[in-house]
Amino acid sequence: MILKKLQFLISYYILYRMNSVKYLRSLGAKIGQNCDIITHVKNFGSEPWLIEIGDSITITQGVVFITHDGSSRLFRKRYPEMSRFGNRFGTIKINSNSFIGVNTIIMPGVEIGPDSIVGTGSIVTKTVPPNTVVAGNPAKMVCSLEEYIKRYQAKMITIRSTNRDDLRKELTEIFWGKNR
Repeated sequence: MILKKLQFLISYYILYRMNSVKYLRSLGAKIGQNCDIITHVKNFGSEPWLIEIGDSITITQGVVFITHDGSSRLFRKRYPEMSRFGNRFGTIKINSNSFIGVNTIIMPGVEIGPDSIVGTGSIVTKTVPPNTVVAGNPAKMVCSLEEYIKRYQAKMITIRSTNRDDLRKELTEIFWGKNR
């Protein structure tokens, strides 16, 4: 266990200088261009080579990828042909220009997008069609991407700030009526 942790530390922090995309690619994950991967690399599970991510994807904090069914640990001694790793695996594919919300869990055998949004806290158990917004446990269609964009525009706030300090001032003025 200590050796495994040491290997991770050396690989992730020294060889790949905390570049999540490069590190995950070294483990076999296929990752396109212009991706923002905010979740921890450990959330890519024990088979990152079964995960494929297209271009221009945002994967937010706490997103977990599950590429196998580990429940066979309960009964694998009954079947001599069963692998110690289990025998049920599935790929996960996220197509280009998709957004995966905070603390989402993506199950084996799922394909998402393209041009799709998965809402915060969702558990995705089935394929998500293109141009779709899904949310919930299990994730279900909420609306089309076009409907979501219209709703978003109706609640949009025009922001003129170009840095975080100005953004704070501008938003506190809008929401609290004063700078604080």
